[in-house]
Amino acid sequence: MDRASAGRGRKAGTRRRSRRPPSPLPRQARLIGGESTGSFVTRLAALNSLPVEDLMDRVGDGGRPMPVQSTEVYLNPPALQRLAALSGHGVDLLQRALPHLRSHHLLEDGQGPVWRWPQWRPKGPLFLVRACDLCAQARRRPSEVYLVSVTRWRVCARHHRWLDNLREAGTTWLSLAGLPEVVHAHRQRLMLERRLGAGGRALFADALHLAAFWWNIPSLSPPVWAARRKMIPGPVGGDLRIAPLVCYPEAAHLAHLLARRERRRMRGTWSVTADRDWLEQIGGLLEDWNVPALPALLPVDLWMQHHSSRPLAAGEPRPAQGRWRRLPAPLPHSGVLADTHLEELTCLPWRFGDEPRLPDATQVWSVAGQA
Repeated sequence: MDRASAGRGRKAGTRRRSRRPPSPLPRQARLIGGESTGSFVTRLAALNSLPVEDLMDRVGDGGRPMPVQSTEVYLNPPALQRLAALSGHGVDLLQRALPHLRSHHLLEDGQGPVWRWPQWRPKGPLFLVRACDLCAQARRRPSEVYLVSVTRWRVCARHHRWLDNLREAGTTWLSLAGLPEVVHAHRQRLMLERRLGAGGRALFADALHLAAFWWNIPSLSPPVWAARRKMIPGPVGGDLRIAPLVCYPEAAHLAHLLARRERRRMRGTWSVTADRDWLEQIGGLLEDWNVPALPALLPVDLWMQHHSSRPLAAGEPRPAQGRWRRLPAPLPHSGVLADTHLEELTCLPWRFGDEPRLPDATQVWSVAGQA
């Protein structure tokens, strides 16, 4: 190393060791619930006419800021303290508003303030979905706000929009104006999750991926899904983009039926006869949807196998009676965090777009060859 390089290294090292407590920036950015940390620091920098690189240098030591729509920045506790001071918001308030500043997402790197902004792969599973630009404009916020999501998409029930992080066919959102049942299903799902908590989230994840199984096999797809597809105006891009959209109403309805079974099973008041009657009810529902019930019930049977052993972890209290009582996450969903995305939360093995599985002698539910 030459003398100049050594001098630069000593200066950099000295600067890192002697960081002064930061002062609040002149302009403060209001917090948006669920926003990604990368989106927030980008807004904060723009509001104060700072390059994002300069703001992050004040936060701590790291690499290079990345595009906010594709990845996320992660901080260690000292860097979080510095961001709180710069933003004028307390650490607790930042952690309530920005999901990836919560304790289980913080880095363990170093003694001083450190941040990491991976270029390609975020730390753990991550979906970033743009906020509704009409909502952002109404609150005098920039339209390019990105939210952390447990799904690859979000619904704006106020403006009837389906939002994601795609720009297929030049379209950044899809109109739900002609599909009020999708908006209604979204509200029903939110009510289920508010009412049941962790159990509601897990059961909606399972219901959505039961619908994914039927969507992946055209002969098992309800005809109404193709009809909804035709109701979406303009170009939409690939079929996988709209798959959860067209399935949403049936998935939300199914989630309530799964919850009805799980509440009684976890209280210990479920029986073999009740299980048989419940499965017949699901079969009748599939027939109402013009779906061949016998093959379509095979993934439901697999779900029941997963949900037929011990209903709760050791020491977990049984759910109380009453429609508005919380439902603990049943096994095999125990110990899940509120921000676990649904593809990781579900106990089912397939996702939208998966090919039908090859024949498996250990699973009677294989439907290979029926597509």
